[in-house]
Formats: sequence, C-alpha cells, structure tokens
Amino acid sequence: MAFDPKEQLANIAVVASETSHLTQAFRAWLESHWQRPTYCPDWQAVDAVAHLATGGEFYAQVIAAGRRGTPQLPWGASDAAGARAGRAAASKKLVEEGPTALLAGFEQGAARLQEVLESLREEDLARVAWHPRGLVPIGLWIGMRLNELVIHGWDIRQPHEAHAGLSPTALPAMLMILPEMQAQFLEQRLADGLDGIHVLRAGVTSWAFIVRDKTVTYQAQAPTVFDTCVSTDPESFILLTMGRANAGAKRHSGALTLAGNTEKGQRLCETLFRTF
Repeated sequence: MAFDPKEQLANIAVVASETSHLTQAFRAWLESHWQRPTYCPDWQAVDAVAHLATGGEFYAQVIAAGRRGTPQLPWGASDAAGARAGRAAASKKLVEEGPTALLAGFEQGAARLQEVLESLREEDLARVAWHPRGLVPIGLWIGMRLNELVIHGWDIRQPHEAHAGLSPTALPAMLMILPEMQAQFLEQRLADGLDGIHVLRAGVTSWAFIVRDKTVTYQAQAPTVFDTCVSTDPESFILLTMGRANAGAKRHSGALTLAGNTEKGQRLCETLFRTF
C-alpha cells in the first residue's frame, strides 16, 4: 500500500496531542468515573484506560524491535497467545493497583512510545513490526495508535454524553489514516464478489480501492469511473469502519448512500463495517 510517509510522520504530533488531552481528562475524573461503563461490552472506564496504558508499552516494544530489523513479540512472548497473555496480565495489574498507578502507567507507556515515534525517520516506515495479525509496516502503527486513543476515548464518553463525537482536533488526521485502516480490514476479510473499483467519499475527501483476484490496491485519487461508491460524512465513516455505528441504520437515515452497483456496494459495506 503506497501511503504517504510524510503524512504518517505528521501524525506523530497528533498522537502526542491526543495523549495530552486524555491525560488531562483522566486527571480530572472523580473516583466514581473509573467504574463507569463504556461503549465496549463488559468494560468499565478503568479497563479502557488500562488497555490504552498497556498499548503504549506494547507499541513501543514492537516498533523499536521492528526498526532494528528484528521484529519481536512484546513482553518476551514466544507466540501470539503469550503476547496477549502478557498484555492482559499487565492490564490486570494496573487495574488492581488503582487509579493513581493506572494513570501513572498510562503516562509512562505513552511517554515511552512517544519517544520511539519521534525518533522515526521516513526510511524506517517501510520496516515491519510484529502484530497478532502479522507483520505490519511501522508507518501504519502511528495511525493505529492514534486510532486507539481516539476511538477508546469515544468509547469512554459515549454512554455518558448525549451527543458524543470524535475528538475534533484529531478528526482531520483520523480521516487521513482511515484508508490505512480500511486497507488492512479489506485484506483480512476479502471474499469473492468484490472485484472492481470501489470509491469511498467522506464529505469532500475521496479515495478508492481496486480489488482484483483477492488483491487490494489503494488509490489516493478516486477515479470518476467506478463499480461502487460509498458516501457518508467523515465522522460516520470512521465510526462505521471501527464498528461503532451501524451501516444499515446510516443508510436508512440517508446519512450513507451507495452509487453504482448497489448490490456490490452493500457487500463492500458488510466487509468493511462490522458492528463491534
């Protein structure tokens, strides 16, 4: 996938900004806030923050190893199951130690990751780092961390705000990394019947994926001739892609529209948009 390395590097500053916003919010919480339910089933706020805290440590470890050219699993694990167990154990420990330790863990993990991210150069971005779903180019990890911060920040707020929205300061960068996330999902989930040119429009921004024989090619400039076109507003596109909105409901309300081959467009939506 030919994503722009300069744009990827520019998002490192957005990761720092969103980390700072979350840190300030967590510091201001009442004791009761840590036990509030989130959008994620069975997760309280304390669980979401622990996930973000261990994510900082996880990303820092694997990106640093990948940059050295020796992709390794985090926490000294020997396989994916061990890596997941290591993160789960680290999260459990932070939760058990209480909010003060948990906030410190979030800040420390985020600081370590930010140091690693800010040391990256363009030539590092094509190297790969270990992820449970395979080796992922380091350039994509920047957007993955931003996505983790913004989406879980929304998860924490959504049940308690009448009109919870994504971070407005991060929304432009989130839209920039959206094709990266969608490309990963398409490659993982691709099934028969999707060959063709698929244009995706989020407001005035558009891009395309060309699918041929189970191969996905990204195009930053959307062509005017296509097989399918899916259109909605930027925030809806992000929430749909991350499983936080329902495509059928969006289409019923008119917020999401399909053009071209609508049957194939519906199949594309079912592939990309899977409710969490």
